[in-house]
Amino acid sequence: MSTCYIPKTLDELGQALGRLTEHSLILAGGTDLVLRLRSKHLEPDALLSLSDVPELREIEITPERASIGAMATMAQVNQAVDGLPDLQALADAAGGVGSPQIRNKGTIGGNAANASAAADLPPVLWLLNAQAEIIGPGGARRTIPVQELPDGHQGNTLAVGEVVVRFVIDRVPLKGWRSAFVKLGHRSQVTISRIGLAAALLQEEDGTVRDARIVAGAIKPVPFPLPAAEDILRGKRPDPALAVELGETFKGNTRRVYKENAAKGVFQDVLLRFQ
Repeated sequence: MSTCYIPKTLDELGQALGRLTEHSLILAGGTDLVLRLRSKHLEPDALLSLSDVPELREIEITPERASIGAMATMAQVNQAVDGLPDLQALADAAGGVGSPQIRNKGTIGGNAANASAAADLPPVLWLLNAQAEIIGPGGARRTIPVQELPDGHQGNTLAVGEVVVRFVIDRVPLKGWRSAFVKLGHRSQVTISRIGLAAALLQEEDGTVRDARIVAGAIKPVPFPLPAAEDILRGKRPDPALAVELGETFKGNTRRVYKENAAKGVFQDVLLRFQ
C-alpha cells in the first residue's frame, strides 16, 4: 500500500475521494475491513480513513427528522434513539450488534455499505424509509433511498470514490408509530443474524393495529417486506398467538426449512415488544 488519506473536513474528503481507484479501500470502523485485510492479504493502492471527519459522526434528532452520520458507532446510535417509539427498532438493532467492543467501533455506515445479507441495520433502515446522503469526488453530493444502496450481490451501488455521509429519516410520517427489531442467531449475544425482523405498528387506543410494516433480513441478499404478514396484523391486536400464522408468510422466501419454522418464534418475540 503506497498511500493513506486521512481527511479532516468534508472538503478534504471530497478531494481525497477523487484520488481513489477501483483498487483503493475505504476504512470506516474497521471491524470488517481490518479482518479482510489480514485474512485475504489485500494490498490496496490507497487506503482512505473516514475517522477524522467530525461531520460524519454527527447525530441530530428532532421531532421532524433523524440525521445520523455514517461514522456514528452502534453504541452512539443506540444511545441517541433508545426510548423513541418510532425509532426503537434502530436502537434495538444497533444495541444488539456484536460485543460492546464492536458496538464502540462498528459504524452504521459500514454496516449498511458492507451489504452483508446478515447485517442488522439494513432491515431497519428499509423499514424507516431512510435516505442515504452520498459524497463523491470533488464533493459532489447525491441522495438515494437506502433500498438502492445494496446491489443484491453482497456489494453496494456506490461508485468508485463515493461514501455515505449520513442517513436521514423523515419522522413526520412515523408520528404515532412504534417499531422494534429482533433477530435469531446461534447465541443470544455476539451473534450473526440467521433471521432479522424489523416491525413497525400504528395502533388504535385499544391496541388494534391500524397499519403495519414488516421487513425481514438475513434471508435473501437484501431485506424485503412481508406484505402478507402486514395484512394479517391489520385490524387485530398484536397478540403473540398470531406468530404461527405470521410465520407461514416466510414460506417460499427461503430454501432453508429451519428458517421457516424459526420465523414463528421470531414473530412471537417481536410482537411481545408491542404489548
